[in-house]
Amino acid sequence: MAKWYSIILDCPPDKSRIEQMSIIIRFVSYDEKAKKFEIREHFLGFLPITDTTGKGLTEVILDELQNLGVAFSDMRGHNGANMKGKHSGVQNRILQRNPRAFFVPCSAHTLNLVVGDAAAATGQTTGFFELIQKLYVFFSSSTSRWDVLKKHIPSLTLKAVSDTRWESRVDAIKPVRYQLGEIYDALVEISLDEKNNNALKYEAKCLAQSIANFKFICSVIIWFDILNKVNVASKLLQSPALNIVECCSILDKTIDFLKQYRSEESFSRILHEARDSASEVEIEPVFPPENTVRVRGKKRNFEYEARDEFVHNPEKQFRIEFLCDVVDTAVVSIGERFQQLQAHSNDFKFLYDIHALKSSMKEEIMKSCKDLQITLTDEDHMDIDGIDLCDELINLALILPANQSPIEVLNDLVKNDLLSIVPNVVIALRILLSLPVSVASGERSFSKLKIIKNYLRSTMSQERLVGLATISIESELCDLIDYQELIADFAKVKARKISFE
Repeated sequence: MAKWYSIILDCPPDKSRIEQMSIIIRFVSYDEKAKKFEIREHFLGFLPITDTTGKGLTEVILDELQNLGVAFSDMRGHNGANMKGKHSGVQNRILQRNPRAFFVPCSAHTLNLVVGDAAAATGQTTGFFELIQKLYVFFSSSTSRWDVLKKHIPSLTLKAVSDTRWESRVDAIKPVRYQLGEIYDALVEISLDEKNNNALKYEAKCLAQSIANFKFICSVIIWFDILNKVNVASKLLQSPALNIVECCSILDKTIDFLKQYRSEESFSRILHEARDSASEVEIEPVFPPENTVRVRGKKRNFEYEARDEFVHNPEKQFRIEFLCDVVDTAVVSIGERFQQLQAHSNDFKFLYDIHALKSSMKEEIMKSCKDLQITLTDEDHMDIDGIDLCDELINLALILPANQSPIEVLNDLVKNDLLSIVPNVVIALRILLSLPVSVASGERSFSKLKIIKNYLRSTMSQERLVGLATISIESELCDLIDYQELIADFAKVKARKISFE
């Protein structure tokens, strides 16, 4: 039986312009037959929303939990794209009623915002993505031009640049990264085709000149490498089995990659790869001089004031103003935007490797256990006892294998029949695993909503919508239902014949 849980929410409008709130419940359940613990996320339904304020959303959530018979006091986590308001939003209103229902921001969405911050670091990055979009629009707006493109690049095709899902921009950059020469040839062919009007030929010529630029080629390589890494991290962060400690570990590895990527050695590799691509479009692998406005020097009022120094080397200037600005902005943004997630991770981090806890560290372990006890306490109600938790952890560290994840620890306790001996450890681990790290499950439910409620079938009752969505989303549970028994029960309820016996 699962006592502690978290809720995951998302609220986009459906095809009939009704705001639908998807509510997902996350918990750690114990399978009696399999004799093991599992992290589960289940769809509870869609709730029509008329009041999208923090107060209105909170009332809908609390009413639905009451209708389902789920105790609000057992909630230990919540997240959602519409819940972040610190003062009057859902986050604050839920925490006022239940201080142990921690708000955990969606890590995948937050990482998306980090890349957006990096892309807005300089004007050069903004212009880069505009050029990528122009290439797609130029070819996709005409079937004849698209045929020319396909003739040159049969495997990969250009894709639009998404304004919201930054990790998907890697798909837009990938064809340019690996088939720059073929795209250039397609533009040249269109610019030389006498059948085209002068305006079209001039536009194709300008685009060809824009991509046949060493600075643009280096930018393509840099952004492809960064977005490719972010894309992998984003996919990992959307796993339902992920916990907040593992999430922070993935973010730390992403930061390490970014810091290493801005090094001189990494920049030399970028230049080497860019020279190979430059040879495909037959241009010199050199940075063109910057056509910048001359900055007027400031008057020195004191002798000890240093003169303003300007970077005149185009290669060095590109590394500083493009590569370093993008990477540094991303690193700083990760630190700022994931502060809340990192704070929750620090509360539970000592539970992630119990085998490493030694009796010589008892003071440090005791402090962490007491801090967690305070975190999981609401007035006179507390989930764990810090002193007992410390003793249980020290004893467990002697018998548990190394490098076990929290869910593996729980299943090891089941295997060795130790659940009743270390109750505080079991509770702490179950609460840790129940905390959500993304709203990916909520977004997946809206994929089903788009299939069920489309432009051909946009009108249906809310009950029917929720029923069809539940059957589709929870298909694995539906397969376990005995339909013959269900049909028999339904027939008895709906029978019209009257028995006179």
